[in-house]
Amino acid sequence: MSDVTQTTQATPAQTTVHRRTPFSARGEPRVWLMAMAVVVCLALIVGIIGLIVVRGSATFWQGPIDEVRLQDGSVFLGVPSVTETYQPQPDELERIEQARADGQLDNAHAFTKTGEPVRRRYFVGNRDLGQESFRWVPLWEVASIEQPKDVVLVERDEWGPFLGRVRTLRAVTDEDPNPTGQEFKPESVSDRELQSAIDTMEARRAAIARIDRTQIPRLQNQLRQLEWKLKAAHLNQERRAASADAPPAWLWWGAMVGCIVAVGGVLGLRKAVRHTNSGSRVPVAILACLLLATGSLAYLWLERPGSHKGMSDDQVTQIEQQVEAERNAILNEQSGLLTQLDDLREEDNRYRIIIEEPSLGRISPVSRSAPDDPMRLSQVVRIVPANDLSFSGRIGVYLSRWWEFLSTNPREGATAGGVYPVIVGTVTLTVLLTISVVPLGVIAALYLREYAKQGVVTSIIRIAINNLAGVPSIVYGMFGLGFFCYTLGGYIDEGPTEPTPVGSWWGLVGVLFLAILIAGACGLFVRRSGDRLPDSASRLISIGATVGWLVAVVLAFWAISSTPYFHGFFEAKLPEQTTFGGRGILWASLTLALLTLPVVIVATEEAIAAVPGSMREGSYGCGASKWQTIRKIVLPSAMPGILTGAILAMARGAGEVAPLMLVGAVNLAPALPVSTDAPFLHGDRTFMHLGFHIYTLGFQSPDSEATAPLVWTTTLLLITIVLLLNLIAIIVRARLRSRMATSAV
Repeated sequence: MSDVTQTTQATPAQTTVHRRTPFSARGEPRVWLMAMAVVVCLALIVGIIGLIVVRGSATFWQGPIDEVRLQDGSVFLGVPSVTETYQPQPDELERIEQARADGQLDNAHAFTKTGEPVRRRYFVGNRDLGQESFRWVPLWEVASIEQPKDVVLVERDEWGPFLGRVRTLRAVTDEDPNPTGQEFKPESVSDRELQSAIDTMEARRAAIARIDRTQIPRLQNQLRQLEWKLKAAHLNQERRAASADAPPAWLWWGAMVGCIVAVGGVLGLRKAVRHTNSGSRVPVAILACLLLATGSLAYLWLERPGSHKGMSDDQVTQIEQQVEAERNAILNEQSGLLTQLDDLREEDNRYRIIIEEPSLGRISPVSRSAPDDPMRLSQVVRIVPANDLSFSGRIGVYLSRWWEFLSTNPREGATAGGVYPVIVGTVTLTVLLTISVVPLGVIAALYLREYAKQGVVTSIIRIAINNLAGVPSIVYGMFGLGFFCYTLGGYIDEGPTEPTPVGSWWGLVGVLFLAILIAGACGLFVRRSGDRLPDSASRLISIGATVGWLVAVVLAFWAISSTPYFHGFFEAKLPEQTTFGGRGILWASLTLALLTLPVVIVATEEAIAAVPGSMREGSYGCGASKWQTIRKIVLPSAMPGILTGAILAMARGAGEVAPLMLVGAVNLAPALPVSTDAPFLHGDRTFMHLGFHIYTLGFQSPDSEATAPLVWTTTLLLITIVLLLNLIAIIVRARLRSRMATSAV
């Protein structure tokens, strides 16, 4: 078929030519394909979020409790969860055929229409009695299923829920001949009596928790602080011998004279620069005077009179007496609290409750090692009469469980209870991550885009930044553990491990200042000489200046890491306890900041590049400097794009788990990273994280099948927190965008 078709009209001389458009040139199929790709992506996102919402929100809904009686006469209580078909084993098939022949299969729901057997999974709890949390029951073995009103689900602080019937609620007295065990006689317990006893118990339990978890740990921390104070005094006393190695006094006075001369030289040389055209010699002299003044001031401060004196024996004795008096006062207060705690626990131990389960005829024990001792009432978190609840009652139980989940601490090894510390740790880490990565990424992007000379080196740096975005996150975790925790944190705690002697260290500082002077002189010489130097000589001097600055950086790092004047901020706590020399939320946030730094740099560079050049030229035309143009024109215009990078970094950092396992996240944190005690933000503390908590629930729990619903709920909570944080940043970005006439995104 030809591509040109001639159609004859009414007049034979007139023809209309229709050209057939090639299929490859038509845009509609590609538009439909792209639209289908968008639909698929949206369907995947909506599907996974919908699955998480449905599974996560259904965890705390209380279903009915079935009392299942099997064909063999055994009875058990369970909450039905899943019903499915299955493939029976040959021996089970024989029993099914035998039961069918005997006419015992009267359960219409035991088989599908195609004859496949059906089984149901029940949550039976009662793990402290040796039961598994779940039990699969073939429906053909079920004789009857009832939902009695008197069965309850008891949520406990240990061993998970217990299913049974409330039989007895009473207080044990000293005159009771049989205070524990099966000798408790069944008594009727009204809902009012039960609720009143639970309210009293909760107040007592709160008092016990306040003493045991807050007041006594506070006193123990004060005792440790006193020990560290005494140890610091002894270390200071040991350094008294170092005063014999102090430099002579005339060196100190010589440094004083050198400092005065250097300051006067700087002032005089600056005045000479204003009135004469002295080329590059005067700026080099000014740099030399500044270095001399800096070194002299450092020597005057570090070697000031009395800096090597240390503590005398009388001062140490006085501190020992003060510490001993404070320790005795704290021990007396602690003894009173322990007595009060023992009284409360003894009173708490008197109130017992018997919950009987029907399958074994046993009771809920106080512990697995004492199976015949009824559990204390204080071990009960919530009693739910699942089959006697109205719809409003189920709503109340559902909301109360959500409130407990969001506002309380974990229990049972973080496999039950609330996630309040986990939420605090996640939000704190995300905020610290954002505060750390955004300024660093913006500064790096500004330099690369506005100041750096675009060439081979800049291209290599950009390629390296893009490659860093593909490095596995566990590599960042190893770097954070090795550098932040062990190297930088260890230096903060105890100072340099092998300090350089004082004389050698000052010689190192002198070489450092000389390297700075040479590098600065080479740079000034090339800058002032301009085109008067041959290209080869200018290039050679520039290379010398670069090498000088690199040598100066290496020497500065060497001088700081080996200084004899710094002994760490927390030397007295070592080796019993590390502060910043171990894992903590500060190092975790900095590790994640490095992980997400490429995202912020790339997004900021693109936002800066999108600012029209005419705006820069207009600013320069009005007399603004380069920095004024960047601060007043470029950064405000690029701010929406910068916030886009911050949002992407926040979203990625909040979901990372692998680095946190190495640098700070734990299953159970002893204290929150933020508190009302100074300094309010405790960067040295370990923390709990929602992503790591999900990993713990799903793969580290002793009963991962029972904690599977909490995995979905915790995942839903993590997504909600990330969305809320991103929503705040998006709102701020939208307001900035509406204010700017030119947008970067």
